[in-house]
Amino acid sequence: MKIPIFSKYYEYFNLFKKFEIIKIFRQDGDHFYITQKAEFKDSKMHPKMLEGEYYGIPYVEVIEENKMSGEYIFFSTNNIIKETKELSDNLECLIIDVPIILDQNHLLTSSIIDSRDVDKFINLVNLLFDEKVEILSITNLIPNYEDLFLKLTERQKEIIYYAVHRGYFEIPREIKAEKIANRFKITQSAFYDHLRKIDRIIYHSIFK
Repeated sequence: MKIPIFSKYYEYFNLFKKFEIIKIFRQDGDHFYITQKAEFKDSKMHPKMLEGEYYGIPYVEVIEENKMSGEYIFFSTNNIIKETKELSDNLECLIIDVPIILDQNHLLTSSIIDSRDVDKFINLVNLLFDEKVEILSITNLIPNYEDLFLKLTERQKEIIYYAVHRGYFEIPREIKAEKIANRFKITQSAFYDHLRKIDRIIYHSIFK
């Protein structure tokens, strides 16, 4: 899908020579937690300079810096834009997939939705965005559930089952990560690490 950049976000995306969202860790009612790879047009810019209310990014942590190429990989907490929230609120299922790549004045991205919502999704995105969104392709995805189940460890199955049934993935969240971590006698960091590994297994099974 090729999405035009809103005029109100043009200043932000105009900072970059290259920009890519390479990982979405999770989404709650107000924020995306993501890892980005970017190269600024101005060599004096730094990811920490994006932090604050002006760009709607409460937190930035640099993971890797390549001084030769001027490229950064950084984790950030981003406020969810109004249009994305409206899409989520109006669809039974919406998973924004990565990578999300800046291509001149557009973002190239993919979304996973229920097949019954395809027409509704197309109508919604065209109503919400300034210019017409270009749908580049539509593909049916058939998850390999048996393969997915076998690839999860017993510990991962226990944690994800508990998290799902206690409402960790609901909006708003019904249980905090700290409580789940305490339930399994692990640190919050270890809990997030389990989720990242489970995410990886799930995505690899879906897109196999």
